[in-house]
Amino acid sequence: MLIVYTATAVEAPELKVQVTPPFSDRLLPYITYKEAWRGTPARKDDVAVPNILIVYGENEHSDVVAEAGKIGFYLGNWVEDIGFSVEHVKNRSMPSLLVNEKLIPELAPRNVIVVGKNNGLIKKYEIKFELPSVIYKEAEGRKLLFVGGNTKAGTIKAIRYMADVRLNFKSGAYKTFFNFVKLRGYIEKENRVAALETIESPIGLSACGRNMALAASAMTKAPQRVKRHVKYRNEILYRRLPKAVKEENKTVAANLWHEAMKTCYACHQSAGDIPRLRKFNPPESIHSKHHRVAAKFEFGNGCDTCHFEETRITGYD
Repeated sequence: MLIVYTATAVEAPELKVQVTPPFSDRLLPYITYKEAWRGTPARKDDVAVPNILIVYGENEHSDVVAEAGKIGFYLGNWVEDIGFSVEHVKNRSMPSLLVNEKLIPELAPRNVIVVGKNNGLIKKYEIKFELPSVIYKEAEGRKLLFVGGNTKAGTIKAIRYMADVRLNFKSGAYKTFFNFVKLRGYIEKENRVAALETIESPIGLSACGRNMALAASAMTKAPQRVKRHVKYRNEILYRRLPKAVKEENKTVAANLWHEAMKTCYACHQSAGDIPRLRKFNPPESIHSKHHRVAAKFEFGNGCDTCHFEETRITGYD
């Protein structure tokens, strides 16, 4: 059996659980981009909505079901809507998220997080938990993550990992990433107010605070070169770059933005003496939205506005 402890150089070792196969918890397409609010003048395409169901057994312990709600919380923190329309409201059929296993056949095919061990899916797919674990399976056109343990306490630990670490980290990472791309656009358009708001907002670049908090204990054990690298990156993003934006110095701000991008790239792809800390390639279906974010700013050089020199490697090829 392939097993990896989820704690890496950038995550809290205190919250580790077993993940089988390695990194499968990182690769599930938890969200997708779809239409929302059809039937209103504000109908939108390309809205981030959940792409999973959180499923529990009919006889599951109430404490386990309650903990599963926190997975829904962090998923809701990541997406922009649950993906409903006027028709959903009229039919009293709002999209589901946390459901009893018996409702799965009635719902559209979607990826599934199965919480706990008191359910028929565990038996059907012969899942066995020894330690707090996340186990990935593909079956009947679905991708499933089984989250549980050999005891109730172990199951709750695994669920808390999925909520407090995995989805918490994903939400912070993508908020930071897409807003970082927007920031380059605002610098290009010399929109000082929007650029500063993007840096300072808790759902903008400052959303990286949740990722840094999750990584804090692991970073105390990181090599000095990595600590210096991260400190340099934070100095740029949260002090030097805002200063250049406030002073309306477009050239300096654009150069600092790219320097910050290089520091992020080093951890994601490896550069110089910085090892690759992200050991997986993120799902293109989610990650590639940054192309659409950037396109709205109509950069004259297209992708080359941001991607040049050390930063030509894409994140998912």
